[in-house]
Amino acid sequence: MLKAVACKNNLEDSAEFYSYIEDLLETEPVKMMMDFPHHGHSSCFQHCLNVSYSNYRICKFFHLDAKSGARAGLLHDLFLYDWHKYVAVRGQRLHGFTHAALALRNAEIHYELNDLERDIIKKHMFPLNVSAIPKYKETAVIVFTDKYCGALEVLAHNFRFVPKFVNLFRKKEIA
Repeated sequence: MLKAVACKNNLEDSAEFYSYIEDLLETEPVKMMMDFPHHGHSSCFQHCLNVSYSNYRICKFFHLDAKSGARAGLLHDLFLYDWHKYVAVRGQRLHGFTHAALALRNAEIHYELNDLERDIIKKHMFPLNVSAIPKYKETAVIVFTDKYCGALEVLAHNFRFVPKFVNLFRKKEIA
């Protein structure tokens, strides 16, 4: 069962969203992300799934390219190492400055990407990477959702009340 932060639904039940990422979920590079910790107790895979679903929902709401947003969201951190143990070799920049380019390179090796997906993956760390200014509205969406999901993952790891707090912002179900 696939779940996302701040979402109580099984993501496999969202037929449109699932159809956009289903082929990626079956691939070895995406499965490998499950082996690397990311924020709090979240794996890199779980974080990317959270971002993917948030991108999909926001892009759909604003009538943007929800498919590219979902697919690029799942691949945006495809760097395939534990960044907590990352040791910068002399002359290399820190993980936060370099992983977007590495994720894009890995994604291009393993998957066919469109220009929008490339831009989303490459520029998701704006404004940390100041020169990576988003070209598309969908890229601006991931800039927000990546930070939002990362913050929720860290908070959920450090404060047990956060999942209940997040529920306050969901639409109330009508009985």
